[in-house]
Amino acid sequence: MEMELKLLNVARSSIKELKEDYLDYITAHSLAHWNSKHHRYNDLLRFCRTHNDLPDYEPYFEKWNDEELANCAITLCHMVDKMMTTTLEKKEKDFVENGGIRERMTATRLGRRQTQNEEIATLKARVAALEAENAALKARLKTLE
Repeated sequence: MEMELKLLNVARSSIKELKEDYLDYITAHSLAHWNSKHHRYNDLLRFCRTHNDLPDYEPYFEKWNDEELANCAITLCHMVDKMMTTTLEKKEKDFVENGGIRERMTATRLGRRQTQNEEIATLKARVAALEAENAALKARLKTLE
């Protein structure tokens, strides 16, 4: 779990860097950055939300200009970052509540040892009771002889 959280954070940082690179490209080439006020923003957002596979975008690679492609890439980076953030929050919450695999394995191992100790104590008490009963029966047998 710990490694998974670290790797998700690394991936998230990479996505943020990629998004910044596209924003820099837009700025360097004097292109429009589509935000919620841009007339094409909502259509692009709707398209990205409903298309999850590369083949969905391939027909547009030759049709879209730099501005359209860069804004699409920024939108996708933002969406991936949001998904990763949500995943990280859930995994971190799970880690806090349940611990990592090492902690769960240790708890299971300690729980099993506790169960074994309880079983051993029960068996020792039973053996002691049987030995006492055996001694009493031997003493009674001697009195009957």
